Amino acid sequence: MKTNALRTIAFAAAAAVLAAAGSAAAHHSTAMFKWGEESTLTGTVEQFEWTNPHVWTWFQVPNGKGGMDRYGLEGMSPNYLGRSGWDKHSLKPGDKIKVGYYPLKDGRKGGFMVSATMPDGKTIRQLPSRAPASAVEAPR
Repeated sequence: MKTNALRTIAFAAAAAVLAAAGSAAAHHSTAMFKWGEESTLTGTVEQFEWTNPHVWTWFQVPNGKGGMDRYGLEGMSPNYLGRSGWDKHSLKPGDKIKVGYYPLKDGRKGGFMVSATMPDGKTIRQLPSRAPASAVEAPR
């Protein structure tokens, strides 16, 4: 009886370890971005999604042909941003802002948002500093 109980506990512990490892491995990397190669865009916030695991900003940018291009910009987690002074109202639809972002490597209209500069000149950052690319470690 005692041996069966120990086997059950060992099995449960092994299952928990495997489940946790699977969750950690499922989190994506930043390999799809040109990490450290910051570009800028100026446009209008369409939508700001304060959701886990990462916030998203949908952004309308004039394309020079009389139309608008829609960009999707991923950000850090709400937990991280909340500790950095952001909240779910930091960006609102209609806000005209300039963003710093790391573009997608494949050329699609999107990337990882680094900062947002508001019309009053106030800049809110998603990453801690403007350190050179070699000094910035991509979040995992």
